[in-house]
Parts: sequence; C-alpha cells; structure tokens
Amino acid sequence: MTREPAHLSIPSLLPAPKIDGAQRVLVIQPHYDDADIAAGGTLAALADAGASIRYCTVLDDLVGVIDETLSDEAAAAALLRDQRAAAPIIGVSELTHLGFPDAGNWSRFDVRPHLFREIREFRPDVIFTADPWLRVEAHRDHWEVGSVAAEAAILFGIPKLPSSSASVDAAWRSAPPFDVRAVVFFYTDEPNTFYPIDGTWARKAAAVSEYGAQFSQEELPQLVATLDAKAVQVARVGVEAGHLTVGTTRAEALKAVDPRALHGAR
Repeated sequence: MTREPAHLSIPSLLPAPKIDGAQRVLVIQPHYDDADIAAGGTLAALADAGASIRYCTVLDDLVGVIDETLSDEAAAAALLRDQRAAAPIIGVSELTHLGFPDAGNWSRFDVRPHLFREIREFRPDVIFTADPWLRVEAHRDHWEVGSVAAEAAILFGIPKLPSSSASVDAAWRSAPPFDVRAVVFFYTDEPNTFYPIDGTWARKAAAVSEYGAQFSQEELPQLVATLDAKAVQVARVGVEAGHLTVGTTRAEALKAVDPRALHGAR
C-alpha cells in the first residue's frame, strides 16, 4: 500500500531581507490611504531612521469619496488635501499619482510603464506594496496593483521594456546601476516580518485620522480603534513566536521578499 506523500515546506535559500537601514522607500499603493492604514507605523520608523519615502498612488480613489455631491475635481482635491496632511506626519517626502480609475477598467500593461518610471527615477532600495497573494481579497484594485508592482520590481532593469518617460529612461541608462533589495508586502496573511511600532503608533493614528474624504467623523475613530486592536494582536503573536522582544505592545505584520524570489528562485 502506497502512502500519499506528506506536504513538505522547503525553506527558501533566499532569507527574508531586513528592512532596517532602508535608504529610499517607494510605496506603490492602490488608494490614497492604504499604506498609512497597513504600514504607517513601520514607514514612520523608517523615515525617522533617515529613509526618503515616496508614495505612488496608482488609482484616483474617487469611488471611495463619501460626499456624493462633490464633483470629480472637488473630490480629487479633497483626497489630495487629506494625503498632504497625513504625509508629513508619517515622514513621506514625495507624493505621485497615476490617476487610473478606482474600481474601474484599467490594464496592468498601461500601469506598468509608469511604475518602471517611478522605480528608475526614484531608485529605491526597498519597495512596499499590497500583497497580491492574500488568500481572501475581493477587491481587484488591491491584488492587481500589488501584482503589477511586484512585476515591475523584477522587470524595471530590462532596457528593452520602456517606461512612460523617455527622459527618465535616458537618465537611468547613463547613471550607475542600482538594486531593489526587498519588496515588502502589506495587507498580508503570510508575514515573515513583525515590525514594532510602539514609538510610532500615535503618528500612524494621527495620519489615518486625516482621511476625512473617505471616512466620516464617526467612522475615523472606529477605524483607528480597529487598527489599534490589530496592532496589539500582531504584537502579541510576534512576541509569542519570538519575532519581537518581550514588552512590545504594538506591531505591524509584513512579508519582506528578496526580489529574486518573485520569479521562480527559492
């Protein structure tokens, strides 16, 4: 009688990269508020340690604006106002926007050249984005943006793939080469990195509280309370698993991946 082979998990030869010491962090997020909600405490800590941080928001986020009486122009202005208020709280130095339709019809092949431009121009050593492999995620915007961001992180160095800017490509070709050493996924259920945010939780809460175009004044405190409960839960799990020092009270769960592991290499 033959036995079915047991499921085996083969360890990767590529260990999870450390994100401390990041110098230039490019955050590719679906919507204006995603990174602050999911990883704002970690990003604030990296900014405090000297990292330059750029947020690239892929979608226009107009569907998420709660005031239906606003024109698209007024809604876009409200979103940008909120993000500009939140950015200095976290320590974000640059904001860029691609403007693809929120919850709409867009192609990854239209988005990807813009992401090549962002990477070639900003020259990040670490990229943050949403985890496209989250097991339960119904919102296409999240998994599609995370997927094309991960793809851009491994393909941006191929000269035959142009970005959306010929001038950026020309400057990139003439400059010294650089490597993205880590892609860090937030909104993940497979974390390998537990980042303590005791020292930056208050700033994360303050930044999230700026997003009044997307959440009512009644909803914002509820959102912050939910994020607080999650941060406490993540810290407890991280401490119990030995990933965090005893006494850590709040943390964020992330999946940090060597870019080589995003294309077959294990």
